[in-house]
Amino acid sequence: MKLLLTLCIAVSVLAIAVRPWVAAKYLPAGKKIQMLDARPVAETTSMHISHTKENGVGLDLCGVCIQVSVIMVNELLNIIANEGILGECSTLCGKLPQKLEQEVCDAACIGLGLDEFIKILERTDIDPIYYCELVRLCPIVDCQGQCLTIRSLNVTPSAVALGKTVVTKVNFQVLNQTGTGMTRVDIYPSDDAKMLPLQQDFLEVGYAPGNYEANINIDTSEQTQFFEYRPGAYTVQVWFCEGECGSQHPHSKIYDVRNGTFVITN
Repeated sequence: MKLLLTLCIAVSVLAIAVRPWVAAKYLPAGKKIQMLDARPVAETTSMHISHTKENGVGLDLCGVCIQVSVIMVNELLNIIANEGILGECSTLCGKLPQKLEQEVCDAACIGLGLDEFIKILERTDIDPIYYCELVRLCPIVDCQGQCLTIRSLNVTPSAVALGKTVVTKVNFQVLNQTGTGMTRVDIYPSDDAKMLPLQQDFLEVGYAPGNYEANINIDTSEQTQFFEYRPGAYTVQVWFCEGECGSQHPHSKIYDVRNGTFVITN
C-alpha cells in the first residue's frame, strides 16, 4: 500500500464508531518497516514535510532492530538449538547470515551480556517492538494520563473511481510524551468487518507534546494475494499505539483509534 505521511496543521473534531482490533502479522516477509519522524507543528517551517524513513542512524537503530528482529530472533534460536550456547556474543551473532543482523545482534548482546541476551531470546510470544525495548535498542517511555488524541479524520474525495487515490487526513494532539510504538492503518470493505484488512504499520520512537497532521495517500489500484479493491464502500481505520497495536506485553497500549470511509464507484 502506497502510504505517504506529511506534516501540516491540526483542525476540527470528528467522532466515528471504531472497529475492534484485528490481529495481523506485524511485519510481513519481505516488507520493510517505515519510520515516522514527525515534529510539532510549532517547529515546522514548511506546510508539506515528508517524514517517512526506512533506515538510517541514531534513533533509526530502533527501526532497524524491529525490521531485522522478525527473522533474526528465530535464526538465533535455531543456532542455539543446533549448536548450543556459544561462548561469546561475536561468535553467536557471527553465525547470522546477514551483516545487518550481525551488527544489530552484537549491539544488543554486548550491551546486555550474553546470558541476559539469551534469556530474552527464549521468551515466548515476543513481538518486535517489545524485543527491541528489552535489548535497549528502542526507548521506553510509559506515557501516563491522557497521551494522544485523534482530533479529526477526514477522507477525500468521499467517492472515487477504481484505481484512483484518496487522501486520509488525520489531525492528532499529543498531550504527554509518548514512547516507542506504531501508527497502524487498516482498510477493509465496510460491509465485511471480519475480513483481514489491508494493513500498513509505521514505527514511532515517541512524540513530544504538540499538534500534528498526517496525510495518508491510499492507492486503490493496489492489490495483494488476499485483498483487492472493488466497487463499494470502504473503511479506513487509523490506530495510534504504544508498543505494537494489540500487544499484551508491558509498555503497550492503544492511545486512540478513529475511522473514516470512502466509496469506489466503478
